[in-house]
Amino acid sequence: MAVRLAFGMVAERDRRAWLVETGEEIDHDAPEGAAVVLGHRDSDPARIAIACADLAGLLELGGVVIAGAGIDVGDGFASARLAGATGDRRDAVLAALRILKVSGAWRLGERTATLVALFGVTATKPVGAAAEQAIGEGRWSAVILASAAADVLGPEQLVKVLALRAPDGTDPIPDGAPSVLAENLGRVLEQYSRPRRLDLILDLWQRSCAWQEAELARDRLIASHDLSALETLRETYRQFDEAEVIKLVQDSTERPVTLISAIHFRPTWSDLWKHTVERVIQDALAATVLLRAATAVHELGVVAGIDRVRAEIDTVSALFSKGDANKARRAADSLPARPICHIRDINTWLRHQQPRGSAYERFVRARLRTALAYATVVHDRCRTLLVHEIPHNALPESWDSVSLRTFREKVGPTTTRPPHTWRTRPLLRHTRPSLADRLAEDPTAAEQASDLLWFADLADAMAQARGHTAATDEGFWLVPEFDTNPPRPQPDPLTPRSDSIPLAVAGAAQLLALGAAAPDRCRDWQHLCTGLMTSGAVASALTNEFDVPDPILAHDGATLPGTEVRIQIAHTASRLAEWSDYMGNCIAGPWYQDEAVRGRSILVALRDDQNVLQINAELRGTDHGWFVNEIKGRFNNDPDPTLNQAFRDWVATLRATEPETDPIEPADLTPPARPRRPARNPIREVGPSLREAARKAMIEAESALRTLTALAGDLDGDPKTLIALRRSPTERLTRLCVEFLAATPEALPRLWTATGTRPLATAVDSLDPALLTRYPRLRTITTDAPVPSKTLRAMVKDPDIATARAQDLIAHRLRIALTRLARRGDPTLTQAITRNPTPDLLCPLILTLTCAPPPDLPLLPITEPRAITVPGFPATSLTDPEGPWDSAWPTALESGLAAVDLGPDRELFWSHIADHGLLVPADWLGAGGWPALWSRAHDRVK
Repeated sequence: MAVRLAFGMVAERDRRAWLVETGEEIDHDAPEGAAVVLGHRDSDPARIAIACADLAGLLELGGVVIAGAGIDVGDGFASARLAGATGDRRDAVLAALRILKVSGAWRLGERTATLVALFGVTATKPVGAAAEQAIGEGRWSAVILASAAADVLGPEQLVKVLALRAPDGTDPIPDGAPSVLAENLGRVLEQYSRPRRLDLILDLWQRSCAWQEAELARDRLIASHDLSALETLRETYRQFDEAEVIKLVQDSTERPVTLISAIHFRPTWSDLWKHTVERVIQDALAATVLLRAATAVHELGVVAGIDRVRAEIDTVSALFSKGDANKARRAADSLPARPICHIRDINTWLRHQQPRGSAYERFVRARLRTALAYATVVHDRCRTLLVHEIPHNALPESWDSVSLRTFREKVGPTTTRPPHTWRTRPLLRHTRPSLADRLAEDPTAAEQASDLLWFADLADAMAQARGHTAATDEGFWLVPEFDTNPPRPQPDPLTPRSDSIPLAVAGAAQLLALGAAAPDRCRDWQHLCTGLMTSGAVASALTNEFDVPDPILAHDGATLPGTEVRIQIAHTASRLAEWSDYMGNCIAGPWYQDEAVRGRSILVALRDDQNVLQINAELRGTDHGWFVNEIKGRFNNDPDPTLNQAFRDWVATLRATEPETDPIEPADLTPPARPRRPARNPIREVGPSLREAARKAMIEAESALRTLTALAGDLDGDPKTLIALRRSPTERLTRLCVEFLAATPEALPRLWTATGTRPLATAVDSLDPALLTRYPRLRTITTDAPVPSKTLRAMVKDPDIATARAQDLIAHRLRIALTRLARRGDPTLTQAITRNPTPDLLCPLILTLTCAPPPDLPLLPITEPRAITVPGFPATSLTDPEGPWDSAWPTALESGLAAVDLGPDRELFWSHIADHGLLVPADWLGAGGWPALWSRAHDRVK
């Protein structure tokens, strides 16, 4: 029996195949895809063993894929793979060439045959010459891209692709089978002309290289900082600071400090705290400038980088005397205690106009290496001093800094955090207006040290030194708290990635598979992706929810037996989109989704201890259990053999489940009078009415739709934007709210009203009560949870119903996001509330904050304990059934208290009222307090 080989080949009758691993002769087709040695049937066993050993050595270097290239292993033997191997011969030839190089290409057979395997009919002489040059220079990304694009480009265009060069350290095609890339390229580019195809490919190459260069630059920036001496520097700074405080105490008491005198000493603002805060501000300014210099030097080089911050260096140096710097140097054996010493060293070199050659570069880099360590120590010291050490009653109403005023006069504020956007109230004085409010009333108003903008500048410099745009606000407890190394935002799973060409093309092909339509004309790759992302078919596909039996779903998140990887089961289409985005495969395509929706297959992934995807698999059911129908690694590569076997062993233990009865049975279980009466079907009975009601509700909710989509930059109210928002994690929705309110704070009442508009819930409520009684589970489609019934899941796939449900879910999630921003004391939301209050906005938020007072948010009572009358004009009552407070309870229970997981417990509310009364954030109460805020809220309603 002839042995069937991979890629449609069959071994000749006088040829035999021997497994490389065992040397065993085979005359059958299993195991699939195994590497074999082909030779004459009468070959000497010793020579067979040598050929197998030779090929085994090559396989260790290039993997089993290279066996399919037909490598000559001597004595008439050649490599091959048995039928069942993935990919095509092009994958094998390219993998073999990476091992054999140009000098060993003869082992693959004739040069012409090799070129045809790589480029097909476009393998002309110029293409061959360009390919040999690229292979000789090791430009494998260009070779792989040209081979994959050979089906969509002409010979002249392939020569241009083969001439591409990636910047040092970058690899636009770091992984992935060329055959998969070729298939995806053909799908994405087939409708365009060859010149346009080339333009798109070249533009994608440039984008991928630019993205990787930016990542490399960020990694180099982070590596340029030396934090090894952080703890030593922290101790040195603590000792220096302690010595300075003791000196100030001695100067104020005019006698030696003893233990008894220290116990009885009560420092005031003028004799101690003012000088301590001034010194810390000076250190913060010095650390900020030192970090800015380090970042500028990394971006521009030493000479140009220092020139960019020359004015800041000179200004900060002037804030300190030579004696201050010498004192800081004497306080430590190695690094000076204060960052100003390094700045003055650099400034002295510049002032003396010494040569700025290699010695100067070494001198500067040595002093900038510890900039982040200094900034970290000073940042922590600032927060400790202002929050924990200075008595709150010791701070004056407002206070300034001579050093800060001098620095601002000569250098000015930053563009990262302009003063007119700084809405943090002055330290501990929440009744005083913020810097932004003062500037809005008087453009000549001066920044004060109590505004703490200088502290935010230091946090921003620390974040920028780690490659971020700015620090992120983490809340407010007496002073602002910043995350100086925030997590990087996760990319949208459906947006084609730019970090590698295979992922970018696979993402675009996935959108096409979901039904997206490519734009007829596109300038570049970005324009192509934008056209695909705005397709309505994609939005509809992502509403799919899968039918997974509960016994199988119970394994979601469990550890795969015998391994350290975690099982993840797809129950929604959005999870498939996330998988496909990283794995570069078609698992999010319509075929897999349709099968999963019908319950015919289960889609599974394995994640390692770093949460990185390792394997995607499809399970199919039989009467006896489940089996692995398909399992692949990243880019459809073969999975790790150990994980593959462990996964198959686990699947073999899964038992078949009984067919699930439709959970949406009518409430009336009385058997029908006529046996042949058709079963009630909610899709047939409810679907048309619900579709019409949803369409009508969406027309009435058009204004709310426009407001919601405006968060994502869509002012036209395109329903497709809702799907993109629905896929967004909570962090992105919260960030969008902050950005939207920062740009248009007056839109907060409109946004709050829009988040209370629920078209699908309105449509369900408008149905015939008899239908709702007959199908009591119908209301579950209006909740933010997976739809529990296969029948209902089919119903909500209707485009009109799906769009209405998406708006319901986004409105609910955005209202929760706004509530969490209120509990966090977000300054942007605070500004929007104080400027644009309304009763329906204030009441539910205040009820939530009273029931669940955040630990870090300063709150003030606006009623006496146990009082039910809320002062203000007009006065209101907490128990009035027609009043704003009782009417706000449904909103507070639905989104406010749900955000803090308290549940609908009014008894908790009344216990808080008895303890401390109704609570309002202190930042909301400006001049006039609560009565003024409540009066403005009613004025807006009028």
